[in-house]
Order: sequence, then C-alpha cells, then structure tokens
Amino acid sequence: MRRGAKALAGVVVGAALLAGCGEDMSPPGHKGRLLKAAGATKFRITSAKDLWDNTKAHQGMDDVTVVSRKGKVHTYELTGNGLVTYLKELNSNGHNAGWDADMYPEQAIQMYDAIAPVVDALSPTPRRNATIPQVTLDDVVLASPSPSAKR
Repeated sequence: MRRGAKALAGVVVGAALLAGCGEDMSPPGHKGRLLKAAGATKFRITSAKDLWDNTKAHQGMDDVTVVSRKGKVHTYELTGNGLVTYLKELNSNGHNAGWDADMYPEQAIQMYDAIAPVVDALSPTPRRNATIPQVTLDDVVLASPSPSAKR
C-alpha cells in the first residue's frame, strides 16, 4: 500500500509540473492586437533576411510578398491574415517557447516587440491615402531615407 501512495504522489507532482508548463505567457494586449492585425489590408516588415527566416511561420504565410531586396535586407508585405499568423508564431516562439530552444526566442521577442506598437496604433478605419504600416529592424536601413509607401 505504501508503494501505491508513493506512485500516486509522483503522478500528482508530475501533473502539477506539466500544468504549469502550459501557462500562457503572452504579452498584455496580445488578443486585441490580433484583432487589429486582422483588419490590416497590408503591413510591411523590413529586416535582415536571416531574422525573417528564423522567425517566420512555416505554415499559413502564403500571402507574404517580398517587395524589396537590398543585399541581405528584405522588405516583406503581409496581409492582415498573414500578420495574424506571424504574430501568433512570434508569440508562441518568443513568449511561450517552453523547452524548444530551436525557435529563436530572443529574435521572436525582438520582432514581436517592434511590430506590436505599430499594430496597436492601427486605425480601425484607415484614411484613403494612408501609408502602409511598416516596421524596420535594421540599423543601416534606418539611417537612409525611404519613400513612403501608399496603400
């Protein structure tokens, strides 16, 4: 009987540990951010190609277009649905990565933190000639002037 009690205690402790691993560590406002992102017509991200490759979702990103290539820096254009998929991927890999170290959590958090304030500032009814919301994650690109993109 004593051996059974120890086994049961081990199962209870194991279940408690596993329950804590599934805790959602999403940043504040994540769900609302996804709703805003879904309403975006277009969204552009300029970054080093390897940063994009390390953080992009491997499924559900069929509507991403490369609109500019300057050496190793690319500009990607996403639809609202693509942006939602990407934010979910970044959140999962950066904030909820758990034990999977192959997901580049630092890069995912860097990208998420750069995109979040731009998405948060999106208007539910964009003006007719508004520029396409854009995030740039490259020091060289930031130093040079760029033409504003129109929707």
